[in-house]
Amino acid sequence: MNDNTSSPSHDRCIDRRTVLSGLSATFVALSGCSSSPSDTNSPGSGTSPPPGSESDTFERVAMIETDLVVELASDTNADSVNLINPNGEMNSLQRVQEGATQVTFQLLGEAEDGYTPGKYRVIAVAGDETIGEATISLEPELTITDVKWAQNHPDMDWDKDRSTWQQLAAFTVENTGNAPSFLTTTRWTDAPLCRVKSQETMEFGQNTLLPAGETTTVYSSAPIYQTEGRLGMGAHVNCSDLETAPLTVTGVVQAGGNPSYSQTIEYGGTNNSCELTIVDGGPTDSTQTTSNGSGT
Repeated sequence: MNDNTSSPSHDRCIDRRTVLSGLSATFVALSGCSSSPSDTNSPGSGTSPPPGSESDTFERVAMIETDLVVELASDTNADSVNLINPNGEMNSLQRVQEGATQVTFQLLGEAEDGYTPGKYRVIAVAGDETIGEATISLEPELTITDVKWAQNHPDMDWDKDRSTWQQLAAFTVENTGNAPSFLTTTRWTDAPLCRVKSQETMEFGQNTLLPAGETTTVYSSAPIYQTEGRLGMGAHVNCSDLETAPLTVTGVVQAGGNPSYSQTIEYGGTNNSCELTIVDGGPTDSTQTTSNGSGT
């Protein structure tokens, strides 16, 4: 499993012109293949379609970065490739350019709404005739496994040019599914900074790819553990009145459930000099998302 990192200066923005040169791809077995269920579902697994099956129209169907890439066999005379979503509806159609053997469906990214997890059908068409069909299952499984406070983890990749860097936060997202997702927003609820701002929840934009089979570290763009206004002036957290209180972070994603993590913070000291201690924390139940990344 590889670790990726994302922060305001590390956000992984996807360039459509270079996405197909990505080094990692999630390969999922085509219909008609004889691989075992464990092979089919494992991230990064795949197999070639057997001779004589409908799937021999395709060389491979794979998620690469934000795109579903369909490679046709060199002797295939398809005019177009249709993508059918898990509800049985037409998701998209791509024309096959003369001399080309590849079409691409963008399913994730900054300009996209995302996709609905489930089984997709890829259909190659020549004229009015279906000449080949394959299926691919896209199932991201996302969990926020930890939330870290910069003050307690100074060796991480914080933006130390900022005077408030010690109050920054980071969280790790593990994707154990067989398909990627895309983090669009980070939502913090009842964090110390929320209390300073007199807001229950604060949201910050993110553009971060969450690859299948990988763990990604996401850095906050705001000082989440800050307990007073700038230069010690203005609003502050009433630390002497709180005792312990939860902080919750939720990642709003384009595909799959929105993962959440709740952390218990002990507030001590005085209102003029807060002392925070992280007591415990753990993942909470994900909320399901629609294809535009909003909770349902």
